[in-house]
Amino acid sequence: MSLSHAIARATAVIAVFTLLSKVLGFIREMALAYVFGASAATDAYLVAYTVPNVIFAVLGGALTVTAVPLFASYASAGKRDEAWRLFAVFSTLLSMVLLAVVLAGVPLARQIVWLVAPGLPEGTARLAAALLAVMLPGVLFLSLGNLFYGLLNANNIFGPPALGPVVTNVFIIASILAGLRFGIAAVAVGTLLGNIAAMVLQLPYLRRAGFTFRPALEFYHPGLKQAFGLMLPVMIGTGIGQVYLIIDRVLASGLPEGSISALNYASKLILLPQGVIVMALGTAIFPTLSSSAAAGDDSGFSHTLLRAVKTVLLVALPAGVGLAVLREPVVRLLFMRGAFDENDLAMTVFALLCFSFGLAGQCLGPVLTRGFYALQDTATPVKVGVATVTLNLALSLVLIRPLAHGGLALANSLAAIFNVAVLFYLLVLRVPGLGARSVLFFAAGTAMASFLAGGAAALVDGYLAGVLAGGTAVLALRLVMDALAGLLVFAGTCRFLRLDEYLYLEGILRRAFQRGMSFIRARPSYRSR
Repeated sequence: MSLSHAIARATAVIAVFTLLSKVLGFIREMALAYVFGASAATDAYLVAYTVPNVIFAVLGGALTVTAVPLFASYASAGKRDEAWRLFAVFSTLLSMVLLAVVLAGVPLARQIVWLVAPGLPEGTARLAAALLAVMLPGVLFLSLGNLFYGLLNANNIFGPPALGPVVTNVFIIASILAGLRFGIAAVAVGTLLGNIAAMVLQLPYLRRAGFTFRPALEFYHPGLKQAFGLMLPVMIGTGIGQVYLIIDRVLASGLPEGSISALNYASKLILLPQGVIVMALGTAIFPTLSSSAAAGDDSGFSHTLLRAVKTVLLVALPAGVGLAVLREPVVRLLFMRGAFDENDLAMTVFALLCFSFGLAGQCLGPVLTRGFYALQDTATPVKVGVATVTLNLALSLVLIRPLAHGGLALANSLAAIFNVAVLFYLLVLRVPGLGARSVLFFAAGTAMASFLAGGAAALVDGYLAGVLAGGTAVLALRLVMDALAGLLVFAGTCRFLRLDEYLYLEGILRRAFQRGMSFIRARPSYRSR
């Protein structure tokens, strides 16, 4: 199997499970909107969830990008047993540190909530603190789970890690339904249980890969210094990235009730392409990028990264335009029921429009950052991240006055575009063969196809809105027809412009369809005698 097909296969496996997770994630958000709406209780839960999520994002991302290249370097030197021993020591130290964080954080929950969302009303803040005390132990299980994800990916096992978030979402959905009787506290308990279950799911596959966790403390293990040397810049970089979320929470906490919830619902919609395709692609290419970088294969590194960037553009640009154009019917279809009212709809639709401008930036950021990590350069993304967060804060302060919560979303979008532009420019300077002209031409062609597709979808939607009236099923049919019109125009324009990555992916799909049809025709036919 060729390298491109291996990456495509791994991406497909991850994407299938990630799609399932995202579908369940939308069901989770729909259930949350139905049961609690954009209310004070929802705001309290989201603020409480922010704290463990930020800690996890800082540690979890660092653990994954440390585990893959470090394990690969040991394996290439024929030291797999030593690699497993190193990560047993690493897991022990990580557990001890995180347990200390949890024990210190639970008694200070109210003070932590004040730091994250100082503008919350007192009753909402007290509720958020109580929910945080329940969910904070989830940091331990989330972070260990992410370390295990990285170790499995390093051994080319992609399915179980991608299935972890599916399990978590199932638990949270069940807890939201339980919230009909027990309130928002049930959702906090379900979130914690989901984090535990996702980590436990990985253990059998780790044992099968060769990892047996035995608590061990070896502070002077030579690999620990290398691991922490790789982790620290990544933690700083991802920590800076999480400032995005904290800025939104701090500033949105002083806006009208429901602003935090509206930003949350809109961000879940806008990041669906990132969650399904982009994160799957980034995870699948990371071992290949790391191996190419370790071998000094600039050509292989550039080829893999360029294909990934073009694939992301093919998804992110039309998705951003489509969500901007169809924002109102999309939000109405997914959330307009139960406690979610017309005011909530208007707030979420506006946030979605402002987020849509930065979708390509949000999607390309993780891919380009992993390019630097594969080169074992964890410092450059940190420096760019500092500049990006500074810009985001400045734009947020300027835009929040005229645009309220929409200003926070727009600031995030503009900062994401800046982040990607700088990262790509620095990679072009760093890696021979990473041609900027090819990517810019491809991006311009994809943008043209996306705008034409968005125009077609808007025309069809305007017509159908006048002739189709009814409930959820009719609205879903209308959106499907809008999307099909846009997809046909997008595909036709890409073919007309001869965009190389589009033609490559179209060829893969055509051959897969032909193989499927050949298989169906080749099956023996059994007739009753």
